[in-house]
Amino acid sequence: MPPEAPHLPESDVRAIVRLLGEVIASHGDFRESRRLLMDGLCRIVNANSWAWCMAEFDPDKPPSFIGFEHGGFDEDRFGLYVKAMNHPEHGLITKRSSIELQEKGTHLTRTLRQIDPEMIFETSDIGAAWAEAGIGAIILSQRPMKGGGVSGVAVYRAVGEPQFEARESRIVHIILSEVPWLHFNAFPDQASKDITRLQPRHRTVLNLLGDGWSRKKIAAHLHISENTVHGYVKDIFKHFSVHSQAELIARFTKGDGGDR
Repeated sequence: MPPEAPHLPESDVRAIVRLLGEVIASHGDFRESRRLLMDGLCRIVNANSWAWCMAEFDPDKPPSFIGFEHGGFDEDRFGLYVKAMNHPEHGLITKRSSIELQEKGTHLTRTLRQIDPEMIFETSDIGAAWAEAGIGAIILSQRPMKGGGVSGVAVYRAVGEPQFEARESRIVHIILSEVPWLHFNAFPDQASKDITRLQPRHRTVLNLLGDGWSRKKIAAHLHISENTVHGYVKDIFKHFSVHSQAELIARFTKGDGGDR
């Protein structure tokens, strides 16, 4: 955390300890533990949605995101969220944080104001895409993965709500840095380089497939033909050596073959 990060009051510390204790004591798998953690974290910092993704950051290239865990989004809003995440101008906002992450090589948590001090978010097309998805305030927490890539976690507030401040950012950082096992188990048996090698449109389709969308709904959302979607899906299945949407989802949630 930055040196100006504030000390937390006792009430926040108690809330953090209580939430971490609930997660550690839970008997669910790591996906259920992650959801319990993130729903509780959103309550503490007054956020209304969250996403946990795998990412690849290069300051000289647009960032690539693949995420299968999220909360607070209905189906249509999630589609708009994926569209915003894969917007070609996204790199304008994330370049600063990508450089910092590359230089420091450690878990970092930043608010939108720290990531984007020039306020590009409010003045560019990417900001309009995020607004369409109902997102106005962001905290981004990134943890480098041992095998490459980044475990990226974000919490959001709706358009028109106050920006997150240093207190909320510190809470998010403390909680997410205390559960490294939830980061390293984020995507079983799947190296980030295998995911981020996909083209942007393939990554968008992959995200929507992972969320259970039909090919017909994906085609309507992306304003392309079902035949085009079939082609993307065929490429994705071949890339991950699977033969069905159910097998693809199992690959990312239970590991290779879906047996772990």
